[in-house]
Amino acid sequence: MDEGLGEVQALAVQLGKAIRKHPRFITWREADARVRADKAATEALDAYNRLATLLARKERAGQPIEVEEKHQLQRLRETVAANDTIKAYMRTQADYAEMMRVMNDTIFEVIAAEDAPPKPQT
Repeated sequence: MDEGLGEVQALAVQLGKAIRKHPRFITWREADARVRADKAATEALDAYNRLATLLARKERAGQPIEVEEKHQLQRLRETVAANDTIKAYMRTQADYAEMMRVMNDTIFEVIAAEDAPPKPQT
């Protein structure tokens, strides 16, 4: 094992445990469970994701995308957007992602601070 990695890994474990206890994480996991339990929500998401993937693949391959496929994707997008369970999940996912962005930014700021030249004293 790399020297010092054990200490960093132990701190990462502590951070992971703190994140698991955070209300944003808990709320996101609960919302995820509700989406998985909502058959209409999961079917709508699956259909949307399948069609979006297919159309992206067609686009990359230079194949034509039919007007009806675009309309179908729009209808599925509207169905997904109108589902209250999915909307709640998306809000909690955004909150959790924001928290993780702040964590990453903080870590990188601390790392970068060590590389910054000392500030002149006035």
